[in-house]
Amino acid sequence: MFLSNCEQKKIFKLIEILSQTLDCQIVRQTTGYVLLDLLKSDYFASFVWDKTQEKFDHGVSINMDSSNLLNYETYFQDHDPITHKLRLRQSATRVNDIMPQRELMKTEFYNDFLAIDGLHYGINLFAYDHKDNIGDFRIWRKKGRENYDEKSIYILELIKPYFCNAMRNIRLYENALNQDQYNKLNEVNIKNIMSQFSLTQREAQITLEILQGNKDTEIAEKLYIAFSTLRTHIKHIFAKLEVNNRTLLVSKVIKNI
Repeated sequence: MFLSNCEQKKIFKLIEILSQTLDCQIVRQTTGYVLLDLLKSDYFASFVWDKTQEKFDHGVSINMDSSNLLNYETYFQDHDPITHKLRLRQSATRVNDIMPQRELMKTEFYNDFLAIDGLHYGINLFAYDHKDNIGDFRIWRKKGRENYDEKSIYILELIKPYFCNAMRNIRLYENALNQDQYNKLNEVNIKNIMSQFSLTQREAQITLEILQGNKDTEIAEKLYIAFSTLRTHIKHIFAKLEVNNRTLLVSKVIKNI
């Protein structure tokens, strides 16, 4: 596959970025800007699969509305007809290789989530460490552009080993910090969460459960509330703390308690 000198330079820049930092958010956000330029795309998002929560988390995005991404966090990732199928593929894959565009455009996921920001044609790359999904790139073009071609797949496949290695190193680094984070979590209680962040008692209870790594289903059952009610509470908590995912929530609470 022929690559121009300009494309080669951008790929080398991507490889350099992927080796520069152990900050999970920064490395994916910075990489995203180069990928948008390289693949002539309009939108970028990236998540990490949390197998404990069985959810995509640690989200970063470019050119996507934060409130719409919050809808993904709280609802649409559980009503997503394409991404979980894409996640099973350990190679760069166009969305339409999973679902034809006509069928995708009939879904709630397209009309009430993707189309809100203008996402139309997509291509994804999922990084793996053995059997563990440790990160992804989700790249989209707006309506009116051409769909992704084989060259786009080829370029993502070129950078895949460097992306996998970067996310693997980041995971090892973050695991080394977990013990210190656990010690700090032991000092957090409902009362100081309420006072520090102006949360209700119920919101503080849910926040503490999230800090302890419990799944939504487990939290709802433990607190005797409906799953839909729990999701509403979590949306309010995110808004009050000005975060859009669990990772940022945990980080903000630990830094401010």
